[in-house]
Amino acid sequence: MNKKPWEKLLPYLRKMDDYNHLASILNYDIATNTPEKGIEDESNLLNMVSGWLADIMVDPNYVEAVRECAKDDSLNEMQKSLIKKHLIEIEVFEKMPREEFDELNALKSKSNEMWRKFKPLDDFASWLPYWEKLVFAYRKSLKYRQKEGQTPYEAALSQYEPGESEASIEMVFNPLKEFLLKKIPEVVEKEKSISYRPLKPYSEDAQRHLSFTLLRLIGYKLDQGCVRESMHPFSDYTGRYDSRVTTDYVVSDWRSNAFSIIHEGGHCIQFQNWSDEMFENHVNASATTANYETHSRFYENIIGRSMSFVPSFKAACAKELDPEFASWSDQEFFDLINQVKPIANRCDSDELTYSLHIIIRYEIERDLINGKIEPKDVPAIWRKKYIDYLGVDEATDKEGCMQDVHWTDASFGYFPSYALGNVYGAQILAAMKKDLDFEKLVRDGNLIPIRKWFKKKDFCNDWMEPKDWIKKVTGEELNLSHYIDYLNEKF
Repeated sequence: MNKKPWEKLLPYLRKMDDYNHLASILNYDIATNTPEKGIEDESNLLNMVSGWLADIMVDPNYVEAVRECAKDDSLNEMQKSLIKKHLIEIEVFEKMPREEFDELNALKSKSNEMWRKFKPLDDFASWLPYWEKLVFAYRKSLKYRQKEGQTPYEAALSQYEPGESEASIEMVFNPLKEFLLKKIPEVVEKEKSISYRPLKPYSEDAQRHLSFTLLRLIGYKLDQGCVRESMHPFSDYTGRYDSRVTTDYVVSDWRSNAFSIIHEGGHCIQFQNWSDEMFENHVNASATTANYETHSRFYENIIGRSMSFVPSFKAACAKELDPEFASWSDQEFFDLINQVKPIANRCDSDELTYSLHIIIRYEIERDLINGKIEPKDVPAIWRKKYIDYLGVDEATDKEGCMQDVHWTDASFGYFPSYALGNVYGAQILAAMKKDLDFEKLVRDGNLIPIRKWFKKKDFCNDWMEPKDWIKKVTGEELNLSHYIDYLNEKF
């Protein structure tokens, strides 16, 4: 009996899952455990796994199975969504010479490796030759992905946010920027009257204990993950029962690790709560990056920085860092974790100024990938935008354009996801409040009903394209007004 198209495809999907699993483990190890002299060898292993995935993409039997599935009306909606994505990648691989694919992967690894070496030295000039080669090769690769009417940057963006364009992004970002440029100075001036508790240094070991306490508090399953240190905090879905977190400890400011942990833990709560149906149809880990950042930013800010969460958060700090926290008033603690103060560092920035950090990166990477500016121009443009938008004059490149990991491996198009996630999150909060007494649950330290709401109404729809997903979850299309209202109410 002839197999149905989906049955023909399944062995390839399972093998791709295995290869992606291996790639995630290698990537996590490179970022956390691999000694400097071993990074090149391990990066070569990662490139080898990427090559195995590429081999599948050009396997005639796999291509035939995908195209047969595309004609099969009996497929469910999840399967149809998956096939649509595979068809896009097949088309790219049919156009792109294999040697260019392999070269691009090698350049990504080398650029990332050299960034890890030269960022601590604040040496952009030494990193620049590696990054230039990557940017030029990446621009070239986009011609295989670019659709008629798209800019090169929109082709890059489509890998992270399908269906979005520069115009659709700027319909959100332009009014948001206008609002923030007016709002931030007003709040900074108002907060001059607040007397903030001084920050005390706390050891990495004490902060490590706080990390585990906070992860348990928000509902991260430690038997399905782990915590390590990396130069740039991140989390990764490695396997069905393996979602890992990294952080970075700043002895002088415990807030840096605390909010990195809640943010990355929020990512992993999403990974740990995908439905069985999503795994069965191989659409787990297929959400857009804005969808992912929605949930991490929700836990970090809407929960983590809320007044309702203060009693639980303060108790955790008193237990793991310093008993003195127990004597603080809730308002004192709330003020310290919500202080609006424009700074250079995105990850450590406050909730109100954060989206401007993203808008700056969006504007730079858009012009860089569209060829309006060159890699060598980026430090000066970065500094000017930080002065113009945030009033921050950052002289160092390690706290400037070398700050983030994203550009080092050509993840151009990812940055808009963070600010879009802020907007989506406020809209989801409005929908969630119709079903749950959100503030009471957070105040009581009972986040289980919130996680269950996400699992039932949101996470199970993560495979959808953004416009369909947000409408399914909230009943309306993306609506910036929810986020503006949220910020106005809070600040």
